[in-house]
Amino acid sequence: MIAVPSSFRPARRGVLAAVLGAALAAAFGSSASAADTASSKESTVVWYGTMNVKDMALVAEGFTKAHPGIKVETLRLGSAQLPARIATEQRAGSFNADVISGDGFQIMQLVGMGAFEKYAPADTKAFIKGTVDPNGFWTNLYQNTTVIAWNPERLKAEHLKPPTSLADFAKPEWKGKFGLDAGALNWYMGVLQGEKNGEALVKAIAENAPIKTTGHTQTVTSLETGEYAATPTAYGYLADQEKRAGKPIDFMNPSPLSVSLNPIGIAKKAPHPSAARVFIDWVTSKSGQSFIVAEGGGEVSSRTDVKNNVRVFDPKHPFLITTMPNASDYNDLEHRFRAMLGLPG
Repeated sequence: MIAVPSSFRPARRGVLAAVLGAALAAAFGSSASAADTASSKESTVVWYGTMNVKDMALVAEGFTKAHPGIKVETLRLGSAQLPARIATEQRAGSFNADVISGDGFQIMQLVGMGAFEKYAPADTKAFIKGTVDPNGFWTNLYQNTTVIAWNPERLKAEHLKPPTSLADFAKPEWKGKFGLDAGALNWYMGVLQGEKNGEALVKAIAENAPIKTTGHTQTVTSLETGEYAATPTAYGYLADQEKRAGKPIDFMNPSPLSVSLNPIGIAKKAPHPSAARVFIDWVTSKSGQSFIVAEGGGEVSSRTDVKNNVRVFDPKHPFLITTMPNASDYNDLEHRFRAMLGLPG
């Protein structure tokens, strides 16, 4: 069974919003203004995003080959850094970014604060339901899948079989032998929405002495070095990337497969609005999305006419696009997740 939400719900309030506080409100105002008419000769587009540095560079290079007259300047930010950076700049009247992409919750928070201009690429009907903003502020750049990954060498040393479900990580034989990304709130929300008794399952896994990590890249790197035998919080494209590179890693897609979005849109008062539209048109087009899947790092496209790596995402396999909560619920979920892991906050 495939389940997708009709749309994201914009963030309204909560602890995270309070951290940004008055800076966001002052920077964004109540609504986004229309983009100024820009010259067709714009030669630069500035992209702020949370995509990893290597893959951002590859996508920028692919775009420049398709549009040699436009240079892409990239700034990679962590998902927690993105809203604060934009708030600080726009509060000071410095509208530096042309396009912004990032994790779903942060993008929804910024949309709710008026940090984006409306712009809808021409062929968004090709996208999976729930991966295009019905209000016209964003289109999904790529989607992440969270998989179960393991180190075959470490499994052999521990005399363990590869895990086949999340429930395996709550079993006694796995105690203290797996890693868990303490920042993988999207995984936690996916389990709550996709698993029967999901809260109890996560609690049981958290009580089985996982080795805590921070960040999806570190989680996979530590797995490959043999720090632990497996993890339920690896990104599918990254696990596949490393497996194809000959690293000691393998993985499987649980059912349903948890999918989280990474949208992109045009920033408020973009200094190069024409170039920004050209950039978004390309990265969301069939050719641009095909490039990202095949050459830009292997992330998953939300377009139904783009052939994804079926090892990472097969639309025939049951999947769930995680519905993003409002800010209040988000912060409550984060508090509960960290409490389960015995972490402050």
